[in-house]
Amino acid sequence: MKTIHLPILLSFGLLFSAGCGPTPKSADQKDRESVQKQQAQYAKGQPIPAYDWSLERDLLISLYNLRNQKVATHAVWRSDMGVVEGDCPSMGYGLPYDTSLTNPLQGDWIRWNGRADYAVNAIVVGQAEPNGVFASTNTSATWVMCAGEGGNIMPVYVEAKVTVYPYMVTVDYENNRVTRAGEKAVTIGTSK
Repeated sequence: MKTIHLPILLSFGLLFSAGCGPTPKSADQKDRESVQKQQAQYAKGQPIPAYDWSLERDLLISLYNLRNQKVATHAVWRSDMGVVEGDCPSMGYGLPYDTSLTNPLQGDWIRWNGRADYAVNAIVVGQAEPNGVFASTNTSATWVMCAGEGGNIMPVYVEAKVTVYPYMVTVDYENNRVTRAGEKAVTIGTSK
Protein backbone atom coordinates (compact mmCIF):
# COMPACT_ATOMS: atom_id res chain seq x y z
CA MET A 1 0.00 0.00 0.00
CA LYS A 2 2.88 2.30 0.70
CA THR A 3 4.19 1.75 -2.81
CA ILE A 4 0.90 2.94 -4.36
CA HIS A 5 0.77 6.13 -2.34
CA LEU A 6 4.34 7.14 -3.08
CA PRO A 7 3.91 7.25 -6.91
CA ILE A 8 0.63 9.14 -6.53
CA LEU A 9 2.23 11.68 -4.19
CA LEU A 10 5.20 12.07 -6.53
CA SER A 11 2.82 12.63 -9.47
CA PHE A 12 0.93 15.35 -7.58
CA GLY A 13 4.24 16.90 -6.51
CA LEU A 14 5.47 17.03 -10.12
CA LEU A 15 2.17 18.48 -11.36
CA PHE A 16 2.15 21.07 -8.60
CA SER A 17 5.79 22.12 -9.10
CA ALA A 18 5.36 22.36 -12.89
CA GLY A 19 2.96 25.27 -12.43
CA CYS A 20 5.20 26.99 -9.86
CA GLY A 21 8.03 28.11 -12.09
CA PRO A 22 9.56 31.55 -11.69
CA THR A 23 6.99 34.28 -12.23
CA PRO A 24 7.89 36.70 -14.97
CA LYS A 25 9.02 40.14 -13.83
CA SER A 26 6.70 43.05 -14.39
CA ALA A 27 7.77 46.03 -16.48
CA ASP A 28 7.96 48.12 -13.29
CA GLN A 29 10.30 45.59 -11.63
CA LYS A 30 12.52 45.52 -14.72
CA ASP A 31 12.62 49.34 -14.83
CA ARG A 32 13.49 49.51 -11.11
CA GLU A 33 16.32 47.01 -11.54
CA SER A 34 17.70 48.91 -14.55
CA VAL A 35 17.63 52.21 -12.66
CA GLN A 36 19.28 50.65 -9.58
CA LYS A 37 21.98 49.12 -11.76
CA GLN A 38 22.63 52.48 -13.44
CA GLN A 39 22.72 54.32 -10.08
CA ALA A 40 25.20 51.76 -8.73
CA GLN A 41 27.42 52.44 -11.76
CA TYR A 42 27.21 56.22 -11.15
CA ALA A 43 28.07 55.71 -7.46
CA LYS A 44 31.18 53.74 -8.51
CA GLY A 45 32.27 55.88 -11.48
CA GLN A 46 31.09 59.31 -10.29
CA PRO A 47 30.79 59.20 -6.50
CA ILE A 48 29.11 62.08 -4.71
CA PRO A 49 31.83 64.49 -3.59
CA ALA A 50 32.38 65.47 0.05
CA TYR A 51 33.44 69.01 0.89
CA ASP A 52 35.18 70.51 3.92
CA TRP A 53 33.26 73.76 3.53
CA SER A 54 30.11 74.95 1.74
CA LEU A 55 29.55 78.50 0.52
CA GLU A 56 25.77 77.95 0.38
CA ARG A 57 25.69 76.66 3.97
CA ASP A 58 27.87 79.57 5.14
CA LEU A 59 25.59 82.08 3.42
CA LEU A 60 22.48 80.44 4.93
CA ILE A 61 24.04 80.56 8.42
CA SER A 62 24.97 84.22 7.85
CA LEU A 63 21.43 84.95 6.69
CA TYR A 64 19.97 83.34 9.84
CA ASN A 65 22.36 85.41 11.95
CA LEU A 66 21.34 88.55 10.08
CA ARG A 67 17.63 87.77 10.43
CA ASN A 68 18.13 87.58 14.20
CA GLN A 69 19.46 91.14 14.37
CA LYS A 70 17.46 94.35 14.35
CA VAL A 71 18.25 95.60 10.85
CA ALA A 72 16.68 98.51 9.00
CA THR A 73 15.20 97.42 5.67
CA HIS A 74 12.62 98.73 3.21
CA ALA A 75 9.62 96.65 2.11
CA VAL A 76 7.69 97.09 -1.13
CA TRP A 77 4.67 95.02 -2.09
CA ARG A 78 3.22 94.50 -5.54
CA SER A 79 0.01 93.11 -6.98
CA ASP A 80 -0.07 89.91 -8.99
CA MET A 81 0.24 92.14 -12.05
CA GLY A 82 3.48 93.66 -10.69
CA VAL A 83 2.04 97.07 -9.82
CA VAL A 84 3.49 98.64 -6.66
CA GLU A 85 0.72 98.75 -4.05
CA GLY A 86 2.61 99.99 -1.02
CA ASP A 87 5.91 100.38 0.77
CA CYS A 88 7.43 101.30 4.10
CA PRO A 89 10.76 101.52 5.88
CA SER A 90 10.82 98.24 7.77
CA MET A 91 12.56 96.18 10.41
CA GLY A 92 13.85 92.76 9.39
CA TYR A 93 12.83 90.69 6.42
CA GLY A 94 9.11 90.01 6.76
CA LEU A 95 7.45 86.96 8.26
CA PRO A 96 5.24 84.59 6.28
CA TYR A 97 1.72 84.96 7.68
CA ASP A 98 1.46 81.41 9.00
CA THR A 99 4.90 81.18 10.62
CA SER A 100 4.37 79.59 14.01
CA LEU A 101 6.07 79.45 17.43
CA THR A 102 4.71 75.99 18.09
CA ASN A 103 4.66 73.01 15.78
CA PRO A 104 1.39 73.19 13.81
CA LEU A 105 1.63 69.46 13.01
CA GLN A 106 0.74 66.83 15.60
CA GLY A 107 1.71 63.18 15.71
CA ASP A 108 -1.04 60.59 15.95
CA TRP A 109 -1.23 56.83 16.43
CA ILE A 110 -2.44 54.47 13.75
CA ARG A 111 -4.06 51.39 15.27
CA TRP A 112 -4.28 48.02 13.57
CA ASN A 113 -7.63 46.28 14.12
CA GLY A 114 -8.36 48.76 16.92
CA ARG A 115 -5.76 47.17 19.19
CA ALA A 116 -3.18 49.33 20.96
CA ASP A 117 -0.56 46.57 20.91
CA TYR A 118 -0.36 46.98 17.12
CA ALA A 119 -0.03 50.78 17.33
CA VAL A 120 2.65 52.39 15.22
CA ASN A 121 3.50 56.10 15.20
CA ALA A 122 3.51 56.74 11.46
CA ILE A 123 3.25 60.53 11.31
CA VAL A 124 6.22 62.73 10.38
CA VAL A 125 6.16 66.04 12.24
CA GLY A 126 7.77 69.32 11.27
CA GLN A 127 10.98 70.61 12.77
CA ALA A 128 11.68 74.13 14.01
CA GLU A 129 14.10 76.31 12.10
CA PRO A 130 17.35 77.35 13.86
CA ASN A 131 15.70 80.68 14.74
CA GLY A 132 13.09 78.83 16.83
CA VAL A 133 10.04 79.21 14.57
CA PHE A 134 8.25 76.80 12.28
CA ALA A 135 8.54 78.17 8.76
CA SER A 136 5.55 78.68 6.51
CA THR A 137 4.78 76.11 3.87
CA ASN A 138 1.29 77.24 2.92
CA THR A 139 1.05 80.92 2.13
CA SER A 140 2.54 83.84 0.29
CA ALA A 141 0.97 86.35 2.69
CA THR A 142 3.54 88.24 4.77
CA TRP A 143 3.72 90.27 7.96
CA VAL A 144 5.79 93.35 7.11
CA MET A 145 7.23 95.07 10.18
CA CYS A 146 6.92 98.73 9.14
CA ALA A 147 9.00 101.23 11.12
CA GLY A 148 6.76 103.85 12.67
CA GLU A 149 7.22 107.05 14.64
CA GLY A 150 9.75 106.91 17.47
CA GLY A 151 11.06 103.49 16.42
CA ASN A 152 7.75 101.70 17.00
CA ILE A 153 7.03 98.69 14.80
CA MET A 154 3.70 98.51 12.99
CA PRO A 155 2.91 95.00 11.68
CA VAL A 156 1.21 95.25 8.29
CA TYR A 157 -0.48 92.15 6.83
CA VAL A 158 0.20 91.93 3.08
CA GLU A 159 -1.19 89.28 0.72
CA ALA A 160 0.62 90.67 -2.32
CA LYS A 161 4.18 89.72 -3.25
CA VAL A 162 6.71 91.40 -0.95
CA THR A 163 10.28 92.40 -1.69
CA VAL A 164 12.36 93.51 1.30
CA TYR A 165 15.43 95.51 0.37
CA PRO A 166 18.50 95.64 2.64
CA TYR A 167 18.76 99.39 1.98
CA MET A 168 16.44 102.37 1.67
CA VAL A 169 14.60 102.80 -1.64
CA THR A 170 12.56 105.42 -3.42
CA VAL A 171 9.26 104.20 -4.82
CA ASP A 172 7.86 105.93 -7.90
CA TYR A 173 4.20 104.90 -7.94
CA GLU A 174 3.49 106.79 -11.18
CA ASN A 175 6.09 104.87 -13.18
CA ASN A 176 5.92 101.70 -11.06
CA ARG A 177 9.66 101.85 -10.29
CA VAL A 178 11.77 101.17 -7.21
CA THR A 179 15.27 102.63 -7.02
CA ARG A 180 17.99 102.49 -4.40
CA ALA A 181 18.16 105.63 -2.26
CA GLY A 182 21.47 105.57 -0.46
CA GLU A 183 24.62 103.61 0.14
CA LYS A 184 23.97 102.21 3.61
CA ALA A 185 22.99 98.58 3.29
CA VAL A 186 22.74 95.45 5.39
CA THR A 187 25.43 93.05 4.18
CA ILE A 188 26.60 89.51 4.87
CA GLY A 189 30.28 88.81 5.45
CA THR A 190 31.33 85.25 4.69
CA SER A 191 33.77 83.37 6.91
CA LYS A 192 36.04 82.20 4.04
